[in-house]
This record gives sequence, structure tokens and C-alpha cells, in this order.
Amino acid sequence: MDALVLALELNNAERMVELERREAGVKVTGDFEGSVTGYWVKLDESGAGVVEYNGKYYKVKALGFTSASKGTEVELSYAQGIYYAKF
Repeated sequence: MDALVLALELNNAERMVELERREAGVKVTGDFEGSVTGYWVKLDESGAGVVEYNGKYYKVKALGFTSASKGTEVELSYAQGIYYAKF
């Protein structure tokens, strides 16, 4: 199957699930409440940050103005379906 067609079908399926979830009033929550202390791992190939917390790796949007070394403590937060790391 053509990759573009497959990507569009996957996107449509995910959108339908999201619309059904919203209609049902189900709230999506992260793996934790509030902010927690995680540890910076790296930037992945796509440019997303990777943070480790409780043995699990989270892809995050980094909210920092400096570079962080592996193992640096970061504040890990969840909001509206996105994990954020602040350092």
C-alpha cells in the first residue's frame, strides 16, 4: 500500500477516535499528575527530546534555552496530550 494512503488512513482513524473521546467527555490524562522530576536522555532523530521517568521514556517538547547533558534533572509535565520538559 502506498505510504501516503496508509498515513492518511491512520490519521483519519486517530481523528475519529479523538472525536468520539471528546463527544463522550472522556478526559485524557498523563502517566502522572502535576510535574515530576525526570532525567534528560537525548534528542532523537526527529528532534524531539527524550526524558526518563520511573524507568519509562517520554518523547517531549523541550522548554529550555540551554543544552542539557544526559542525566540532567528536568521538570516533566503533561498538558493537552503533550509531555514537556523544562530545564
